[in-house]
This record gives sequence, C-alpha cells and structure tokens, in this order.
Amino acid sequence: MLFRLSKLDSDFQPAARRLSALLAITVCVACSGKQFSASVSASGGASAGGSTAGAGDTPSVGGDDGSSGSSSDAGSSSGGNEEVGGAGGTSGNAGGAGKGPTGCASCTAGMYCQASVNKCRSCADFSRLEFAPPEPLSTISAGKVERFPRSAGVGSALFYTEDSAAERAILYASAPTSGVGIPLADGSSTPLGNDSGPLLAAGFVEKNFFFDRTQVNGRRKIMVGNWAGGILSDVVAASTPTNMAGADDYSFAAAPSAGHAYWMSTRNGSAQLIWESINETPMVPPDVLPLKIRIGANADCDRLGADATPWVNLAGTLLLFSAESMADTCEQNDSHAHDLFAVPLAKSGLPASAAIPLSVLNITGGGSDETDPSLSPDSCSIYYASDNGTGDYDLYRAARN
Repeated sequence: MLFRLSKLDSDFQPAARRLSALLAITVCVACSGKQFSASVSASGGASAGGSTAGAGDTPSVGGDDGSSGSSSDAGSSSGGNEEVGGAGGTSGNAGGAGKGPTGCASCTAGMYCQASVNKCRSCADFSRLEFAPPEPLSTISAGKVERFPRSAGVGSALFYTEDSAAERAILYASAPTSGVGIPLADGSSTPLGNDSGPLLAAGFVEKNFFFDRTQVNGRRKIMVGNWAGGILSDVVAASTPTNMAGADDYSFAAAPSAGHAYWMSTRNGSAQLIWESINETPMVPPDVLPLKIRIGANADCDRLGADATPWVNLAGTLLLFSAESMADTCEQNDSHAHDLFAVPLAKSGLPASAAIPLSVLNITGGGSDETDPSLSPDSCSIYYASDNGTGDYDLYRAARN
C-alpha cells in the first residue's frame, strides 16, 4: 500500500496463498462461457498487423462487474488511472469509420456498434475487444514526443506527457481534439518536470493523483498528490513498499474498486511488472504478476520489455499493457518494438488467462512502437501512443467496433 506505517519483509512469499489463487483461476477458466476476443474488426479498418491467432482462446471477462457503463472504468491505471469521463465513442456508432450502420441507430451512451452484425453492445462487456481504425489526436500531437494519454475525469479531458529538449512534463488538455495541453503546476504555479505516467485514481488512497518522477540520483520513484481545480498539490513520494530503496518504481496503475495496484519495479534486479492487493488480511508485500501472453495458437510467452506501461480499469477486471513484439517461439521480433495487449483479471487481481494482442492496433514490421494503452471513462474508446517506427510518438484514439 502507498502509506503503510511499517515496512513488510519483502522476502516473504505467500506461496500457499498464491497457489490457491492460481488453482481457483484454473477452475474458473474451465467453466467460462464467453470467449475473450481481440481479433481484427470485421468492418475492415485494420491499420496494423499482429497475430490474431489465439484471440478467442481465453475466457471472458464479461461485463460482470459493472465496471463501466457510462461512469466507469478508469483508473488504472497506469499511467494512469481510473478513468472517468468520457472521451470519444460514447455513442455506439463512433467506431463505424463513417459508415454508421443503420441497425445500430438505437445505440445509447455506454454502448458501441459491432459493425459486422449491426448490433449494439455494452462498452462494459470486455469479452471482445475490437476497434475501428485509430485516429491521431493531431491537435496535441504537435511535433513533439507525446505519451501516456490518460483520462482527466471530466468529459474527454486528458493528461499526457510531452518531451522537451531538457525533460518530460505532464500536461492537461481539457479539450484534446481542439486545443493543446498546459503543463501541470504545483500550488506555487511552478511547472513540474522529469515526470511521467499520470494517473487520476480517486479512492485508492487518501490522495487521488499518481505519477513517477526521475530523482536527482537518476532513480524513478512513484509520487502521489491531490489534483483539484487545475492544480496539483501536496506532492510526496509514495512510501515503502511501493517505492523501494535502490530500485526504480514507475508506471503506476490502480483499480480503486478492487483494491489492486500494478506497477513496474527493478527491486528484484531487472524490470518486472508487480502487483499488490490492499484488501488482503494480513496484507502481503508486492509480488511479481504471473503474466503470460498468448502468441499464435499455442505459445504462452513471458512478457518482454523494460516498461509494461500498465493500465487497469476501475473494477479491476481488465489489464491493458505493452510488451515487445514476439514470434510464436517467444523470441522478440520487429526490432524490439512494443505491441498492445489485454488480459482479463480474476477477483483476486491475478490474470484469469493468458493475455492476447490487440491486433488491429499493433503495426507489425518497420519497428513501430505501440504503447501506453488506456480506456476512456465509458470504456468505449482506447487511447495509446505510437511512433510508427520513427521514434516520434503521437497520441491516438480508436473507438470500439
């Protein structure tokens, strides 16, 4: 947890608890009805490649938790947060790429149109994750490196990061489709600097804003503060065991409703995606997330890459992340470029199955890097960053389809 008064023994490993949780997940997977799908949209708008094999092999995360609806899913996550407030795609036809199937004319807020069958579907249902062709947020992608788009909790407002020659700063855009962002400032209106991974996640702890900051010694540490009225105040470093001495801790994601957090850490040597549940009694220390990725028909591979840029929805049922593109031999390909992936989570906070690629959004070949995924507050759209193989990242949004 972020504000524990005492330090827990980081070497303690609750093996029996973890094993029981994993066994329970195995049973649930066997009983699952729906299939978790992220294959290329039938409407044709794939801008990318990526393997679609195995897309339907994992169990449903369903719309079981009420995680979204029109108010939902935010949070996470990583970078940021608990998303609240809807960015694009609240009407079901947003993903129709201009076609607007008449069978979906009755889609209401919190629903999207599955164009291939002209059917309205709830954006809270994650049993399929397909998207229309992505659209660049060209207004705020203005010739610099922009990353980590995350909901700012009001309408389509976004937090994101932008690189200058000297540093990376967090910006806030109240209208990202028509205006540029302004740098976040503390109570003295002093611009923040060397910061990344913004996340608005009210209700996880007493403070509602999370990010990571590069310290004078070069280490990245998770910071927390309060965001209100356009001002970020009361910023402090998260306590142990969220931040560990001698390690980098960054890219924080949280599911307030579930009491789960996910972030990157080098506390065990290499960069790992770790997680923690603050609802367990007694509380246990952060542990490595046992995450597998389904590549091709049968290969379940370990995640590759230094930063998974995780994001989790408010209810803690869906984790989005990035990882190096892999062949079905589990070896990296495409020049270490990253792709986007999704995995359903069990109530325990652990993966309910292997993760699958968001194939329609992943551009394979040419070293194109797709990273920093998050959903809009209503879960009807996805935000992410891509460099199209150039190293110059821009922000994109794609509607569910």
